Amino acid sequence: MNRIGAVLIVKNEEEMLGRCLDSLNGIDEIVVLDTGSTDKTCEIARKYTDKVYEGVYTWNDNFAEARNKALTYSTTDWVLTIDADEYLYPNSLELIRSAIETTTEKAINMKVESKNSVFYFPRVYKRDPEVYWKGAVHNHLNVVPRDRIEAMIHYDYSPAHKLDPDRAFRILSKVVSEGSGPREIFYLAREYMYRKDWKNAIKYYQDYLKVAVWAPEMAEAWYQLARALWGDGKVNEAKDACLQSLKINNDYIDAICLMASLSGPKNKKRWLAFAELAKDEDVLFGSSMNWLMKAKVKDASYYNALFDSNSDMSRYHQIYEKVAQIATGSVLDICCGVGALGKYIENYKGFDFSESAVKIANDPRIGLGDAYRQNLDGFDTYIILEALEHLEGDIELLERIPKGKSVIFSVPSFADPSHIRTFTEQSLRERYEHIVSIESITRYNWTGKWVEGGPETKVYILLVKGKTK
Repeated sequence: MNRIGAVLIVKNEEEMLGRCLDSLNGIDEIVVLDTGSTDKTCEIARKYTDKVYEGVYTWNDNFAEARNKALTYSTTDWVLTIDADEYLYPNSLELIRSAIETTTEKAINMKVESKNSVFYFPRVYKRDPEVYWKGAVHNHLNVVPRDRIEAMIHYDYSPAHKLDPDRAFRILSKVVSEGSGPREIFYLAREYMYRKDWKNAIKYYQDYLKVAVWAPEMAEAWYQLARALWGDGKVNEAKDACLQSLKINNDYIDAICLMASLSGPKNKKRWLAFAELAKDEDVLFGSSMNWLMKAKVKDASYYNALFDSNSDMSRYHQIYEKVAQIATGSVLDICCGVGALGKYIENYKGFDFSESAVKIANDPRIGLGDAYRQNLDGFDTYIILEALEHLEGDIELLERIPKGKSVIFSVPSFADPSHIRTFTEQSLRERYEHIVSIESITRYNWTGKWVEGGPETKVYILLVKGKTK
């Protein structure tokens, strides 16, 4: 019978490592290569394995180099690569053991998932000199397997990333300047997207597409290029790029929905109708919780009817008071409106999806606004309450807030007919931390009213304060 061992490279992962190693219970060997921790990472690792290698490798801004070094300490027939901020799902080890006994390949694809996406990636492979890691960052094996199993790794956001937030950008900039291949150019463009540097994102996506050969990555690049062009104010060019994405994969839900956002009202409805028929097959970063699979996008009439049936916003007054305490300068309240925050904030302006809400509020500071198109410049603090759980374009909305501005938003834990998504603290960080530098998260538990702190309840709202990146 083949032996299977886990191989990890780690650095300052004391908060995450224990959960990861707990999930490997029953594996034949665990190898941990430390690349320069200054916390208790190695101490924690030694509770699980005596194969902890500290001080034998100096980090060189090259993930493949570190992974290949770690492999030299492995002794098993097969290897599972897993990171400290990941964990193996129950029963996955049994699926892996079964697969390595029957496969004729040197690697096997398994599921890798986060709160919002799932894809297949080769994480299980033979310990063989002919199988090794490539790529300084966003690294990958040198073999491309066909076998696929349902064993699953879940990954989260590690607090250690905050210690070197520009690491990926630094490495990619270096290797691209040295003449790397298409994959590194693609991911450098993505780094510029995170920074909302539209012009550089456009440049590098265009450079990538001149040399690209892999269809799923090309479809993603055209889609992201369309988003960058839109961010740069080039709407017609954005439409053309988005259509190029759909030429490659007309089943790509995000690209169809972007076309909807770029179109006029009549065409938007038609594009969204197409999106509901799509399945997101062969998408590079496939979604496990795609909002269109869970709820139809709501138009203005839906929100008017919702508000008409329940216009009492007074139950939120504890949250509004907190928002008023932490909001500074001139304030734009995006999507919530109804005048409630205007009672607490002097320099306030808001708008709402619901025409009914605006009429009932009868407040000149509130207007009926289009959160996707209205100019958002000119304010110090941006507030988004009762919106991100409803919007299909929540990330696009946050990205349109000017850089370096304060933003305060709320997200719920509980399902509701009008909610496209729900959140835990972990999932909101995964979804939004590349857009917003989060400064604080306040939990409000539902006890018949919203109460800050106290005993935790299953129904809660998280109020987030941060700055846009």
